[in-house]
Amino acid sequence: MRKGLIEVIILVFGLLGYIATPMAQVNHVSINSRQFELNNVPQLKMNIVAQNDDASRLRFYIRQLDDGQFQQQTLSVQSINRFLLQLNGTDVINDNNAQLIISEATPSGVVTLAVVAVFDAPYSFKSATLTTYINKQRSAAVAETPVKDSSVIHPVKKKTPQPSPTVALPRTSADSSSQQANCLIERDNSDTLWRIANRYKEQWHTSVYGAMLAIFEANLVAFSKQKIHLLLKDVPLNCPSAVILAEYNNKAIDKKVFEVIEAKHAAK
Repeated sequence: MRKGLIEVIILVFGLLGYIATPMAQVNHVSINSRQFELNNVPQLKMNIVAQNDDASRLRFYIRQLDDGQFQQQTLSVQSINRFLLQLNGTDVINDNNAQLIISEATPSGVVTLAVVAVFDAPYSFKSATLTTYINKQRSAAVAETPVKDSSVIHPVKKKTPQPSPTVALPRTSADSSSQQANCLIERDNSDTLWRIANRYKEQWHTSVYGAMLAIFEANLVAFSKQKIHLLLKDVPLNCPSAVILAEYNNKAIDKKVFEVIEAKHAAK
């Protein structure tokens, strides 16, 4: 009798966890920017903050009205970094009221997380060929190489602090395209992430929130347990690359993403 009761309790709590998982999977999802106009194939950049940084269960669709009937196309998904996704479609969007549908595949079925107006999202030409640009950066292994093609992101021209010859760059598993070669951020142990970002935001042509996210992305090993609010002392910080900085060009969105990430990391 007692054994049977224990098994029932375990089963009930297991089902509760099973049901709660889909609702707790995603902390934040929104359109970062739109890289296409009406009567073109869709290209979107998405903000995403998910549990364990796993967005593999998410699905993205665009729904539009065409000749009086609703049509829906599935968008391909490519990860830009742990907080950004690039979405691409193949069919032309000719409905200015088209909607982006974000859903999550769960063991109990598909759950719709959000429905967003596509053309309410801010237009940006910068990331339309982001993947091609990143590949060029990696193959060239030069973070500041100018690109003549106006359709791609041009590296930000700026003066950067020169690294001390006595300080070695930390060895990390991060791709070299995430950092500027031979560039270290000037800091001391009393500096907070906010203070550092505030000092560099004008030079990097971004907001303080964008600068904090860029520093975090380029220097994960400099944060205890890779949590954005736990910046380690006595650890050199690499300057984020132009590719990373180009991702953070909307203050309102970057602020929301930073706040969601900070809350998520502080809760663990």
